[in-house]
Amino acid sequence: MNVHLFNKITEKLIENETIAAEDKELYEFGLKQAASSFLNIITTLFIGFILSMVWQSIIFMVTYIPLRSYAGGYHARTPLRCYVFSVVLTVCVLFTMRFIPQDIVLIGILLLGAGIVLFIFAPIGDKNKPLDEVEVRVFKKRMRIVLFIQMVFCGLVWVLGFTWITLCMIVSIAVASVMVMVGVVNNMLKKNSI
Repeated sequence: MNVHLFNKITEKLIENETIAAEDKELYEFGLKQAASSFLNIITTLFIGFILSMVWQSIIFMVTYIPLRSYAGGYHARTPLRCYVFSVVLTVCVLFTMRFIPQDIVLIGILLLGAGIVLFIFAPIGDKNKPLDEVEVRVFKKRMRIVLFIQMVFCGLVWVLGFTWITLCMIVSIAVASVMVMVGVVNNMLKKNSI
């Protein structure tokens, strides 16, 4: 990401009196986050296109992003590492969606296990993205609402015969739970090393 570009944009906004000078850092941060999110979305869609799995990549994003936003878990130290990790994760998730057996028992166990992990442990802060007490309370409530809606929707589309949508959603929910567990383990290891 070009930091100078974001700096120039915010300076121009201040110059035009669109934003206040004291809000410059906040707007620069917002622009960086928006650019990073846009890049990740475009990259995920591109990977989906390359693998002939565009719909699956869309379902992954629609399921994973809101859940991950509130569940927390592992976060990479730098934006570049985050991007590379996201690319690798997306490829792994799409291949998992392609090759996982459509066994109702296996899928049910995966969904139940992921749901239990998220319900018990999330949200999890990370050294690179800590959470205060208020965020923990608010995020826990929101994450549980998102999880409940997604699980109900999974059941509904399964009953309607759209098993591939259910499978994509369940893999996405499972990935969010894995990120939470990695965050839990990382936090425990950091506490033990102090």
